[in-house]
Amino acid sequence: MIRELYQTVLQETSLNVTSGEIDALRKKNIVKSGCRVYDRGLVGVAGTLGAPTEETWAQAEANLSREIPCPWGPETGKVRREHYGKALSPEAFIARAEGLMETLRREFPRFVFSNKLSWTEEEVRLTNDGGLDYIWQDAAGVVSLLVRAEDSVSIFDTVLESMERDFDTERILTQLRELLTAHEKLLPMPEGEKLPVLFTPGLFARAWSEGLSARKLARKASPLCGMEGKQIFSRDFTLRVDRSRDNLGTPFFDAEGTVLPGDVCPLIENGVLVQGYADKKCAGEYGVASTSAGEGAYDGVPGLSMPPLLAKPSERTLEELLDGRPALYVMADGGDVTPDGSFASPVQVAYLYQNGRLLGRLPEFSIRGSLFDILGKDFLGCTRDKPFDGNHQCVAEMTLVR
Repeated sequence: MIRELYQTVLQETSLNVTSGEIDALRKKNIVKSGCRVYDRGLVGVAGTLGAPTEETWAQAEANLSREIPCPWGPETGKVRREHYGKALSPEAFIARAEGLMETLRREFPRFVFSNKLSWTEEEVRLTNDGGLDYIWQDAAGVVSLLVRAEDSVSIFDTVLESMERDFDTERILTQLRELLTAHEKLLPMPEGEKLPVLFTPGLFARAWSEGLSARKLARKASPLCGMEGKQIFSRDFTLRVDRSRDNLGTPFFDAEGTVLPGDVCPLIENGVLVQGYADKKCAGEYGVASTSAGEGAYDGVPGLSMPPLLAKPSERTLEELLDGRPALYVMADGGDVTPDGSFASPVQVAYLYQNGRLLGRLPEFSIRGSLFDILGKDFLGCTRDKPFDGNHQCVAEMTLVR
């Protein structure tokens, strides 16, 4: 019998912002402990808030009677500890956040700011008496501000977002100033039916969830079924499970303790569909590799879930990819991809970008195209730098619907 502890720790200082003023402070310190007992190819699980007690372990052992199969068993004999984030006291964060809001109110009095600023420290550990000892820690400052012009009738007109392993107010202000200055200048739509658009792979999250599931691929239920091993996208496009340091807020192991070589695993490599994502159960059932895709509630048995996906950055910056061409930095939500790959999405807010800066705000429009074209012949690459939102940006031409 092996006992295993899966524990998450969240410490957060969150500031509520109303009409540009910080009007509420909330602190969280939440510990969740999942106790797992493995015996004779079965697993029993019980959970509790806070540190586990002998009663929690006894309940987990009693739950072996539910006969939940786990023939693969736990990971054993492995040790690794990673601490990525920087230290920042709640007092220091609050002082920086207050300075940030004071500057925004002074420099942009025509805008009203709301929502929240937060500093979060996370820890996930997976340890057992079989010699497994995994600990991951990270920390991040988050800016999530809704912005409305004083004379606007909208609930909000744009969004200021930033997430980095620091709360460097000068760096944050540089990004926010550029966007707010651009927002005040309404430009006509640029000419051309198709223009380069900046986005992250999350824009097509549902397509990845449905299409890249190893279970659905094996059951012939995926829209990408039959495309395994084939060139379906640009050679410049690689989509991979990314549990590396580059993916902020992501542990290097999943809830089953699976760690990837180099902390990454390509599902689409140089445009070729290599494999679908799988947890240990899926891997065993269908004879595929586990891709660190086992997740679930702390007090339950992990199951198949879409893992954290990022596009592999190229060796070129955004400026090098565009080579002087204008592009659109968009905030788009509500779009979808049909089974045949047709994509369409409304764009809530968009800005014209050229030669290293945002020039102004654009009228409302939508974007559309075939997923196989957007990530195929129309794909320009993924940036080496992180020009917006703390993310590498993919760049591809898309059709504009005015």
